[in-house]
Amino acid sequence: MDHATHEIVTFYEDRYEEATRLQRRPQSRLERIRTLELLRELLPPAPATVLDVGGGPGAYARELLADGYRVRLVDLVPGHVDQARAGTPPIDAVVGDARDLPEPDASQDATLLLGPLYHLHEPADRVRALREAIRVTRPAAGSWRPRSAASPARSTCSPPPASATTC
Repeated sequence: MDHATHEIVTFYEDRYEEATRLQRRPQSRLERIRTLELLRELLPPAPATVLDVGGGPGAYARELLADGYRVRLVDLVPGHVDQARAGTPPIDAVVGDARDLPEPDASQDATLLLGPLYHLHEPADRVRALREAIRVTRPAAGSWRPRSAASPARSTCSPPPASATTC
């Protein structure tokens, strides 16, 4: 485990309670509400498979499970994985690094990479994480429109050229 990875794991294991972060402050509650709105608008329809990379104890994964998605969570912090597995409903969760995902090529309909990009400070690490997300996500059949009838604009989540869609 490199120094940066060790610092992240230690921070979340010993000093910070991620499980309640999205409930503590008004800004955090707004973040949760808006993120779920966007996910429900931009993800392919359930029962699509979704990989939640860096999904912590599973706040978004659990909501997506309730919406009928098949979700797998990968997180660097063993305590987060334990919380995700122990919650209701339990989440299929494994310890893993966004830069080297323990998933087969093209095995997911969508891949979420919400947390790791701000923890990875080195540009090369962010690129590795993005490449991994692309590798494990099935190539899209093209861009899709948001499912919300109230939002006729095209999705802002578009795939990199000749690759899979990641949000």
